[in-house]
Amino acid sequence: MFFAKIHPLLVHFPVGLWVTGSLFEIYGRLRNEPAVAAAGGFNVRLGLACALPVIAVGLLGVGALDFKAEAKPFLSGHIQYVLLTTFIFLSAVLLWKKFNRFAWVRGAYLLLLFAGLLSVLTAGYYGGEMVHRFGIAVS
Repeated sequence: MFFAKIHPLLVHFPVGLWVTGSLFEIYGRLRNEPAVAAAGGFNVRLGLACALPVIAVGLLGVGALDFKAEAKPFLSGHIQYVLLTTFIFLSAVLLWKKFNRFAWVRGAYLLLLFAGLLSVLTAGYYGGEMVHRFGIAVS
């Protein structure tokens, strides 16, 4: 139960870093503000680094929880969107690192950042519903 209780506390770090990082980097690149874009890129990369242990803690905590049948689709959605979010941001970072010299990469990178932003917000919705609607890991 320890991991299930600590996951909701830790998850705010990668979520906050990904949300601010995406917004800063998209804004910085569209408005030609390199310092803002650099800060955003730093946050996105740090969010990836923070996400890996938070995902591990979440997966370790799932086994200790009892889920009502109506909460299981929310758990499934949460896990799917967390993995999708991580994959999107990892893909964006690798794409930029390896291929940023090509003109088309800028647009693809910004689209991936926006997709990652939407995905992390959706993952947060599912996680929030588990805690606030179903009371999972709060008792």
